[in-house]
Amino acid sequence: MSVELDIPKFPYEEPPGGITCWQKPWNGVLVRVDQIPFKAGNKLTFDVTVCSDFLGQTPVTTVQGVVSITADTTTVDYTIPWDGVLDAVPEGSITVSYSLTPADGSKPTTSEAALVRYSRRQPGGAICGPDS
Repeated sequence: MSVELDIPKFPYEEPPGGITCWQKPWNGVLVRVDQIPFKAGNKLTFDVTVCSDFLGQTPVTTVQGVVSITADTTTVDYTIPWDGVLDAVPEGSITVSYSLTPADGSKPTTSEAALVRYSRRQPGGAICGPDS
């Protein structure tokens, strides 16, 4: 597949480049692709890897999510799940790329991977979660 699509974004990352307890990752982490003219019938497949290092080089778990486009749009969202994915590491990184399969049967395209730092470690060392 060729790399022709814009990189996905993490609209709620804070500080820039990070997902922390402030974003309540136990509710999922939002990934957004926008400014692309998606057509009804297109399919986006998100490939997510959660790593135990900040450079995205030590994978711990992966998940794939599929979003089917039901109407023409320029924005598609996918929420990375908590159970078995985001709860797998207390800190590290998340990488996300996606593939677009056009409804017209033309060749699929893929994006470059986005990387965001991920930490549930609070000042003092405690790990945040849905019960803390």
